Amino acid sequence: MLGRIWARVGPVVLWSYRRGSWQYDVIVALILAFVFLVPKSVFNDRPSQTVVREIENLSDAARVFWIDPGALGRANPEGAESSLQDLLPSEGGESLRIVKTEPARDAAGNVRAYIVYVEP
Repeated sequence: MLGRIWARVGPVVLWSYRRGSWQYDVIVALILAFVFLVPKSVFNDRPSQTVVREIENLSDAARVFWIDPGALGRANPEGAESSLQDLLPSEGGESLRIVKTEPARDAAGNVRAYIVYVEP
């Protein structure tokens, strides 16, 4: 029984059909269909994002940064300000001062980013 199943499946797994045969063409068509028709969301593949990104420059005195929560590890969102300070760029050797921090949450309540308002 198992031998008969392997006799059918074996050539597909081992790719032993001759090039140009209808079986070979079917396997190639299945591979191409998989590559082009399966949506990206199935693999949960996302490009890596910059950890810290300036999203707005309000004035010479105020700037807004977006910070990826993965950069903080497992820090508590409420006590993350000291960790966020370490991630901010420095201005002329002088560190930026955090004025306000807001965790941006999704519909489920998970922190998706930190919005950080800073002054020099």
